Amino acid sequence: MSDFKRFNLKTTEDLRAELKELSLELPISSDLEILKDRVPIGRRTLPNRFVVQPMEGFDADEDDFGPTELTFRRYRRYAAGGAGLIWFEAAVICPEGRSNPRQLILTEENLDVWKRLVEETRKAAMQKYGHEIVTVLQLAHSGRWSKPAGKPEPLLIHHNPPLDRAVGCDENSPLVTDYELEKLRDLFIQNSLLAAKAGFDGVEMKAVHGYLSAELLCAHTREGKYGGSYENRTRLVRDCVSGIRQLIGQNHFVTARLTMYEPSEYPYGWGTAAVPGSSEPDFSEPIRFAQELVKLADMPVFNFSLGYPRFQPYITRPYNNPVEGDPVPPEHPLEGIVRFQNAGRQLQAALGEVPLVTAALGWLRHLMPEVAAGLVRRDWVRLIGQGRQSFAYPDSVNDILTEGKMDSRKCCITCSLCSQIMKDGAGRNGCPVKDGEVYRPELQKGRAAAKLRRNI
Repeated sequence: MSDFKRFNLKTTEDLRAELKELSLELPISSDLEILKDRVPIGRRTLPNRFVVQPMEGFDADEDDFGPTELTFRRYRRYAAGGAGLIWFEAAVICPEGRSNPRQLILTEENLDVWKRLVEETRKAAMQKYGHEIVTVLQLAHSGRWSKPAGKPEPLLIHHNPPLDRAVGCDENSPLVTDYELEKLRDLFIQNSLLAAKAGFDGVEMKAVHGYLSAELLCAHTREGKYGGSYENRTRLVRDCVSGIRQLIGQNHFVTARLTMYEPSEYPYGWGTAAVPGSSEPDFSEPIRFAQELVKLADMPVFNFSLGYPRFQPYITRPYNNPVEGDPVPPEHPLEGIVRFQNAGRQLQAALGEVPLVTAALGWLRHLMPEVAAGLVRRDWVRLIGQGRQSFAYPDSVNDILTEGKMDSRKCCITCSLCSQIMKDGAGRNGCPVKDGEVYRPELQKGRAAAKLRRNI
């Protein structure tokens, strides 16, 4: 590993030099035309290669958990910003599965509000560009990280000592039963039909970042039908995907955002070498499972991620500054970016013609488009996702496709303040730097709440 370094690059030549010094490879292309390509995904066609990745705003209505005006504002801005695929943030399948009291839920009671959100998002794109966008809703349960009332109420799949300690549990804490998991399976499937009724083109089974579905993949030490063997650990996600595919019909599609790497030491991780105590990556199971899911449900697009953002955020979103209390990362951010893109490169090769969405490019700021074009030209991935950048600079896609560049003054600076809002748990989430009038008070609200907790 090389020493951590904050962003100080001005040109792609600076980037090339930094990569060479670190002995790293990252494709770069100055010809951005390929990013304008229309991309078929099943029966639909994306107007370009850009994707808004799911980023939780935690701005749901506190009574019915549906979208609020802040939610509408975010998605209208995303659509007017130019991205061809908008991957909506997690809607949890039940109130107990929330990681924040204001996390979105899709229900029969708030279905009309969700319908209006999807309609207005589509309308914003059509009015500005005259093109149709594709929409996907992510379905989730927070599992171990559930905080429906703001305090930990973990639902444990298996015992992972470091993660147990993080949520105040130990080896004597009860695990969710197989019967309870089957009830949750049914909720995932039932909620997919609500997503179809709301007007989403696709439904995603979320299995990343240590949430319930991802933790099941790690359950080597669990007994019963959902633990131990590969077939058992993948059973719930596979059954959900199959059930959703059957229920929502051919006018809608099912997809997944699958973790390639849950970096706990074996036997507690996923995508890790099967050597006791090792957390070295081994993507053989994740790649196998991705291929099986795509075939099982005829998935027309696929998404992926790496790591636990709560513990090693530099793995999944390299940054300039950590949240309060976190150490400086143990590696240069370019090492994290290259690791992420290499994982995507392997997965895209395994998936063949199914377009894969990448992420983790935010640290590159205004140099991102040249790397994005390079990744696509070399066929490392087919689609370019933006998460934090969509918070900070929602019209970045429009600038790239019309001006041929990003405005460095508008770029996300990967300061982690949006992550700080999430960690503090009191504010609604967005970019307090580039969208400060709306979100700086939300950051301050969270900081005040955190200070109060420390003083109690």
